[in-house]
Amino acid sequence: MLGAEIEVVEGDVLNRDDVRAAMTGCSAVHISLSQQTELAAMKQVIEVGGRTGLERITYISATTVCEANRWYELIDVKVRTEALLKASGIPSVIFCPTWAMETLHNFVRGKRAVLLVGKKPPPLHFVAAADLGAMVTASYGDNRAFGKRLYVHGPESLTLPDAFGRYVKTCYPGYKIMHMKLWQARLIARLTCREELAEASQLIAYFDKVGELGDPTEANALFGAPSTTFDEWCALHKAKLEGENVS
Repeated sequence: MLGAEIEVVEGDVLNRDDVRAAMTGCSAVHISLSQQTELAAMKQVIEVGGRTGLERITYISATTVCEANRWYELIDVKVRTEALLKASGIPSVIFCPTWAMETLHNFVRGKRAVLLVGKKPPPLHFVAAADLGAMVTASYGDNRAFGKRLYVHGPESLTLPDAFGRYVKTCYPGYKIMHMKLWQARLIARLTCREELAEASQLIAYFDKVGELGDPTEANALFGAPSTTFDEWCALHKAKLEGENVS
């Protein structure tokens, strides 16, 4: 998927030897992992990097990460991970994006489109992963970003129900969207022991409460504002799905 010029090293980010093997010959590391592994992985990278003279770390945090929101476990982990990175002394850039457009696919299961809906969905500036990736890549050639936390917002503001409706209409036109309230999702998750559904309901409830934070002005000035509109991304995603179906 990455092309022949990319060397792939398989391993466990929680295994020091695997991390050391992956970092051999590398001058920089980019970390974008799940809540379950990112803090431990950061510790491993910093420890190995301190011995090998690592020159740069970029890390994907989130737009709502701050002390006031540490009551939510996901945010607490990211606050601790950021603190660890800053204390390491290794030059770094922390990117704090809002919702990625690609996460919408998580609400499609088989032939069903199921959306968890909170009481008051906030507007979100969905960002395409390709645009975020371009900003991260650009930061590797621009030391002005060292030590900064950069907020990344997409070009449009949409609520999750609005975005998902447009996504399904474009990419899965035959699907009917089932809207599930949070209390229903929590009940089903409890009765069926579906941890993933429980976590999703917690995430939606969290955004209902805190909304979207951060000012993207500095990130946009440094690396250019994300430009992929939601409809453009949907069209690209539809073409990708059609290509997969043909193959």
